[in-house]
Amino acid sequence: MKTEAHLQGYAKRQCELHDVLWRKIAYPYRRGAPDTFMAKNGRIVFVELKTPAGTGKLSALQRREHGHLRLAGMDMRVIDNKEDIDIVIDYLNG
Repeated sequence: MKTEAHLQGYAKRQCELHDVLWRKIAYPYRRGAPDTFMAKNGRIVFVELKTPAGTGKLSALQRREHGHLRLAGMDMRVIDNKEDIDIVIDYLNG
């Protein structure tokens, strides 16, 4: 994986392959929200995709917004590799 876009493509393909709902999220007038969510079997995981190899960093706004989601009981994950995407898909299919 070279870029966040490559990782996003992988996530989308894997979700389609495993019958997991994948959606890109847009929050009008709200910055710092996660990029996507994945859902299946009544479970939902919010996912912030970052550039692979640890070079992508969360902004202060993203850290705050992700914290609000976690405090509300939401499953919020920051992912920068294919293996963690596979882990989320396994969890959703479990």
